Amino acid sequence: MLSEYKVSRCSRRCSVLDRPLKPGETFYSVVFEDDEDFARKDISAEAWEGPPEEAIGWWQGKMPEAGAGRMKLAPNHVLLDLLKQMSEQPHREAVRYLLALMLMRKRVVRPLDHEEGAVEGMLVVQVLADNSQIEVAECEIPREERDQIRDELTELLYCEVEES
Repeated sequence: MLSEYKVSRCSRRCSVLDRPLKPGETFYSVVFEDDEDFARKDISAEAWEGPPEEAIGWWQGKMPEAGAGRMKLAPNHVLLDLLKQMSEQPHREAVRYLLALMLMRKRVVRPLDHEEGAVEGMLVVQVLADNSQIEVAECEIPREERDQIRDELTELLYCEVEES
C-alpha cells in the first residue's frame, strides 16, 4: 500500500553555510530519517558536495526570483488526459511512467494488483473518478536522462501564475 510521507517545506536557508538562499540560487534538498520521522536540510550549490551517505533522498531546486509568478500544477483532469494521450507516443514512455506515479501520489489513480494474464513490465492503474483502467509501461530511468525528463515533465505539467 502506498503511504504519504510528510517532508517539511524549503527552509530558504543553507544549512551548511547558515545563510539565506538568494533569489534564483540553485540549492539541493536532502531528506534523512530522524527517529520515526523525516528531516530535511537545504544546501546551497556552493556548499554542495554530493548527497550524504545517510540521505534517503535528494533533489535539486532553484529559489524563485523576486517578483516572479509561482508555478501551478495543471488540474487533475488535464493530467489524466495527458497520461491517456501519451499512450500513442512510445518515445515518451519514461515521462508517462513518472506522470502515472505522480497521479498515484496525488491519489487520482491507484495501482491494481497484478492479475493473471497481466503483461510483465506494465503498471495498470485505475482512475478513481470513473474506475477506468490505464496501462503504463514500467521504466527504469538512466541517471544521464533524469535531468532532461524532469525538465520535460515540469514544462508539461506546470504553468506560471501571476500573484494576485
